[in-house]
Amino acid sequence: AKTAVADSAGNYSITVPYGWSGTVTPSKSPYYFTPATRVYSNVVVNVSAQNYTISIFNDVISTYWAFNFIERFSAAGITSGCSVAPLKYCPETVVTNAQMAVFLVRAIHGVAFVPPAATGTIFADVSAASFGAAYIEQLAADGITSGCGGGNYCPNQAVTRAEMAALLLKSKHGSAYVPPAATGTIFTDVPISHAYAPWIEQLVFEGITSGCTATTYCPNSSVTRAQMAVFFVRTFSLP
Repeated sequence: AKTAVADSAGNYSITVPYGWSGTVTPSKSPYYFTPATRVYSNVVVNVSAQNYTISIFNDVISTYWAFNFIERFSAAGITSGCSVAPLKYCPETVVTNAQMAVFLVRAIHGVAFVPPAATGTIFADVSAASFGAAYIEQLAADGITSGCGGGNYCPNQAVTRAEMAALLLKSKHGSAYVPPAATGTIFTDVPISHAYAPWIEQLVFEGITSGCTATTYCPNSSVTRAQMAVFFVRTFSLP
């Protein structure tokens, strides 16, 4: 058994006997490595460039399309994932209105901010004991949301890409912000008559999204946690 510790740049070296065969397994809590191990057989020459990549979540490997954004989103402290043991992010799971309230309030006020205790009197379907209730009521107090209609917030309902556009821009520019009128020429599935067209087009103009395809935005599709990470990193310029 041999152990090598990488330097501050991540460089390491291990000396083994001529003709050695065995397995190298990187480890550093709480990170996950790709590949998890490297197997060697009959080493008789120097072997270089034996690189590993690390990730915070065990379900988001370095080759995942949104890996960089998810890592930055997590590093900003806005999320700690969807489970602890093992630490997971659940990138393909859709984001609910309740979860979105937590993320947006943290992005607006800072991750150390703790909203006032919930009253349970703002929305008919959000009691004081509901998940994210304090954040939901804070988001309403900030003027970012007025709920889903009928005095409700629909906390368990998935956030659509159209709704996300308005939530992000209001959170970024302030509750009084109104985007320029839409042109209806950016996406084939977002005509000028679409209720969220101005918000969606402004999201494009600010470089936050380029749509779900080259010509469409998929406004009615639910936002996944992976997509959310991209939206947040670009909207709030997370490092």
